[in-house]
Amino acid sequence: MNSLERGIVMTVNSIMAFRDEKGNRIEYKILDELIVNKAGYLIMSPINNSSSYEFYKLKFDKHMNEQLLSVDDNKEIEMIKKASHINFKV
Repeated sequence: MNSLERGIVMTVNSIMAFRDEKGNRIEYKILDELIVNKAGYLIMSPINNSSSYEFYKLKFDKHMNEQLLSVDDNKEIEMIKKASHINFKV
């Protein structure tokens, strides 16, 4: 899992920006924020590719700093999809 540190409150339809490994700025739209099995998740889509979905797990360290961990496990992704209000195209 890759992590992205954030320190702001996130809401559905808001835009977040990150820097990739090469330092390029990438903007994402938050499509859904949900809790599944007591864990918080975000589903986001890059602004320039709205048909692509990315899944992140919310984590907090002991100082309550927020991190987003990329979800790569297919079973976990399917669990998130089933709980989401988004109609994923097959």
